[in-house]
Order: sequence, then C-alpha cells, then structure tokens
Amino acid sequence: MYSWDNLPKPNVIFVLGGPGAGKGTQCSLICKEYGYVHLSAGDLLRKEQDTPGSQYGQLIADHIKNGTIVPVEITCSLLENAMLEHMRSLAGSAGRGDEPIETGNFLIDGFPRNQNNLDGWERQVNDKVNVKFVLFFECPREVCINRCLERGKEGSGRADDNP
Repeated sequence: MYSWDNLPKPNVIFVLGGPGAGKGTQCSLICKEYGYVHLSAGDLLRKEQDTPGSQYGQLIADHIKNGTIVPVEITCSLLENAMLEHMRSLAGSAGRGDEPIETGNFLIDGFPRNQNNLDGWERQVNDKVNVKFVLFFECPREVCINRCLERGKEGSGRADDNP
C-alpha cells in the first residue's frame, strides 16, 4: 500500500471562524467550484465518536458536549488519515503507475483552534503537506449563536448546537 513517502504532498487550506460562521457552507461552494476536498475536523471527530469500539469515542463525546478541545494528537491523526485515504485513492486511480498522481487539495475546516493545535499539527503532519494559507470567516457572535440554534432545531444532531 502507499505511504506518504511515495505520494505527492497535498495542498491544505485551513478554514477558520466561530461555530455558525459559515465555514461548512463556504467550503461546500469552494469544493463545487474548485474541486477541493472538504475535511471538517468536527465531522471527523463526530464520526469517530460514533464508531463502535472506538477507543476515543467517549473522550471525544465529552469534549464536544463540554465545548472543550479534543487532544490534538487525536484530531491530527483523524485529519491525516482522511487525507492519506484520499491520496491513496487518487494513486490507485492513476492506472498502471506511469501516470502522475494528482496532488490532493484539501480544505480543513475548524482546525487548528488554538496554538496547541497548531504546534501539534507542525509536529505530526506539517512536513507531509503544503499549507497554503488560512481562510478566516468573521461573523458577529449573535449571528453565530442564532445560526447554531437554528441548525439544532433543524435536527443537526450536533451536541454543540446550543447556547
């Protein structure tokens, strides 16, 4: 199977902003227009939390419910595995191996959330990818709160869609 050693470095854009700032909506639009792959840190964490037998499921659930930050090693591993899985699928679809493997382009939504997240990313993942820039969405706090509450009413299933 493939490792990072024989795959091209993917390009990464970090997409940041408060909960309800529109990160997911804008990422969807960017993906449609420019072909990026959207990786939501929150979605990856929720998926892991709901995976039967996950050693981190309850820990992740507790952090999400309390609005605290999941340990950076867990989040980085989930993001790295998702990127690597996509890059492997690109390599597998390249045919006999004599065609170049397409470089993946990723939007990483909701990460890093603080300096510790950034430090962990730099230790664990940074040398395997090309970080291009950060796209930051500014949105008034009240608008973010209202969007999260509406999203919760619409059945988002997200434990953090509350005041």
